[in-house]
Amino acid sequence: MASFATHLNVAAFVSGIASVSIGYSNLSTPTEVLSFFFAGIVGGVLPDIDHDKSTPIKILQFFFSNLIAFLITFRFIGKIPILNILIIWIGSYLLMSLFFYFFKKFTKHRGMIHSIPAAFIFWFLTSLISYKYFDLGITKSYFLGFFVFLGYITHLILDEIYSVDITGKKIKKSFGSALKICSSNKTINLLVYSLLFIIFIFLPKKDILFHIIKGIGNV
Repeated sequence: MASFATHLNVAAFVSGIASVSIGYSNLSTPTEVLSFFFAGIVGGVLPDIDHDKSTPIKILQFFFSNLIAFLITFRFIGKIPILNILIIWIGSYLLMSLFFYFFKKFTKHRGMIHSIPAAFIFWFLTSLISYKYFDLGITKSYFLGFFVFLGYITHLILDEIYSVDITGKKIKKSFGSALKICSSNKTINLLVYSLLFIIFIFLPKKDILFHIIKGIGNV
């Protein structure tokens, strides 16, 4: 399995190249390109959110707790008193901390969080929230979600590469546990694919999504 630092650096490299390419094509503003870049980095470490045995992962969960608390609070800025903003922030952070506590209890590392359908879930979910919650344009929302997906897939590919011991000419037991489409647990598979289907149903203007996917496939 690749280290946290390796995932972070490779995700930044891949995301950087992809975001700069979009910038040169004049499809997005410099600010949007920067947001795509950071979305790719976030996606690059996101699959390890179910891992709780290392300090970097604990920092990652702390980061996501604060990030989500900020996103929840963001909608209220300028609309309610600052004291209420603070209360919402603290409440949101505690709620997310509680969520991650139970999340770690009911998930295992290299489970369906490390899978291709999970990558699509985070793509579609990011795009849906960006469009509905932050009023980001639909095309930009899909691109933002795609960069999360790109970082996510990069993480899974890295894990598979590191599961092959080239020097020892052998394949580790972890091979195939990251870049997969299902697990041995049928109930978990049903839940994951049901969630993916539900999020997909709620996606707006899917023709734009298909156009983006077609364009990526032609690259």
